[in-house]
Amino acid sequence: MIGQVAAGLALALAGWLIPRRVAGARCVSVATLLDAVPLAFAGLVLFVASGRPIFAGAIVFAIGAGFAFADRTMREVLREPVVFTALSELPQLFTHPHLYLPFAGTGVVLGGAVAAVLAALALLIGEPTIISPQPLVAIVVAGGVSALLYGLSREPWLGAAARILRQFQPSGEPFVDAARLGPVAMLIAHGIVARAERPVRRARLVAPAIIGNPAAGRPIVLVQCESFFDARYAMPSLPRDFLAGYDSARGGGAYGRLVVPAWGANTMRAEFAVLTGIEEAALGYDRFNPYHALARGRIASQVWRLRAAGYRTICLHPFDRRFFRRDLVMPALGFEKFLGCETLGGSRTPPYLSDPELAGQILRVLDAEGPRTFVFAITMGNHGAWHGGDESEVYRDGLRQSDEMLRILIDGLARRGGDAVLGFYGDHLPSLPRVFARLGFDDWRSDFT
Repeated sequence: MIGQVAAGLALALAGWLIPRRVAGARCVSVATLLDAVPLAFAGLVLFVASGRPIFAGAIVFAIGAGFAFADRTMREVLREPVVFTALSELPQLFTHPHLYLPFAGTGVVLGGAVAAVLAALALLIGEPTIISPQPLVAIVVAGGVSALLYGLSREPWLGAAARILRQFQPSGEPFVDAARLGPVAMLIAHGIVARAERPVRRARLVAPAIIGNPAAGRPIVLVQCESFFDARYAMPSLPRDFLAGYDSARGGGAYGRLVVPAWGANTMRAEFAVLTGIEEAALGYDRFNPYHALARGRIASQVWRLRAAGYRTICLHPFDRRFFRRDLVMPALGFEKFLGCETLGGSRTPPYLSDPELAGQILRVLDAEGPRTFVFAITMGNHGAWHGGDESEVYRDGLRQSDEMLRILIDGLARRGGDAVLGFYGDHLPSLPRVFARLGFDDWRSDFT
């Protein structure tokens, strides 16, 4: 029995220490207790429910190891650790696995999950109990703690909890806080403080007047192009006319490098910034994902400003409208219509609707809605992961498609009178860490015109 308990405790301890090692968390403080409590509680509930210490410890180990694997992968692929808003994206791992698993290695993830399930079943069947299993007690305890936590997430307890957690002096920088507080404590502190600050921050948000004269009534088309940037900066050997459409657009208006708040993913950050013009600093912890909870009710934006000037406001995204909770956010940002793949066509899995096909849909919407229309299009055609050959070449093929989209829009708008305003920008750089490391390229900026 003592051996079973020792083995279970060792597994649980390892499950807690592995994520801390990935985060570089070596400091021991009061925050260390907060970092350990969630896994310790999970282990205790599992032990009470099963009466099997090794089984409980193994489950805790699997949770900790899985979290550490996800954290390490995000640090390598997205240059950012797991942040608290990532929890809202967890269901998307199951509904849209093709957007996540390839970056971590589909075989590794699925193989690890199957191995963990089989090991847990083997222990559940083969390990003798050392106490009488009490699953009902475990359910009651877990439910009671869940109810308590739900109550703490509401005022006045929420504000009190946030004040206590601010005593840990989180900096708001996830790399720093994960190393100093521990990765789990960082998630808890950031999440609770963000929730406590959110109502005041939301009330204070003001979208600056960055749009000129909407009374002119010209059609406005703004394209957020997935993973677009001028690859000639990273690959000088590319032909000078590699992005001929982009070069043509640059010749007719403003262009430049765009400082974006993410690398390789987290499209919603650039999207929110462009549509609102609100600085990241005003968002606090919600800057990691403004769509997580901040932008659920009506929020100040350039879209509302155009709508007040009499524009029809329409968002096009040839994908699942619920992804990133855009089905809730886009109306809150001021869009009258939000058209997804059910209207535009395209698939939920690769290959998505191509960028040139989306250009045709944009022009058709303008024809149907009239000149006083603002169309915001979010592309999917060049979304990673870029498989099917050399990932750099596959990505460049996608860039060519994006460039063709831009040429179609330029020509199509010119044929319709030429008085439209056309904007085109990349939401972030592609997640190609190995390619960029090989090229010695480390610039986070995308491009716009």
